[in-house]
Amino acid sequence: MNAPLHCDLDTEALARLAELDPTGQSRLLKRLLATFEKSLDRMVPQLEQARDAADAPAVHLVAHTLKSSSATVGAMALSRQCALVEDLARQNRLAEAADGMRQILLEAAAAREAVRSLAAKLETPTSAA
Repeated sequence: MNAPLHCDLDTEALARLAELDPTGQSRLLKRLLATFEKSLDRMVPQLEQARDAADAPAVHLVAHTLKSSSATVGAMALSRQCALVEDLARQNRLAEAADGMRQILLEAAAAREAVRSLAAKLETPTSAA
């Protein structure tokens, strides 16, 4: 497998999440990022297993789930790739989706790093100027 890609989380998606917790007191963004990372921990192996078993319905389900959750946290490249694989899996065209599934794994690794980086920044207290 190639080295992970770089992922820039979509600032508009992150801003929409921040609007739900304007003061940051409930730490909503931090909790959503942690939930997304746990989702990746669960879904990536499920995708690999479904791919290896040539299980189109399972590939479809994983791609659909990752498409939505990645869009929520702003990992748009991952979301777009999942949408492509989801469509091919729905049509039982897994051979055509093979490159897309490999790309999902790369994009997921990049999104994981971006989420971890942002979560670490959220933990760092801002200093007064």
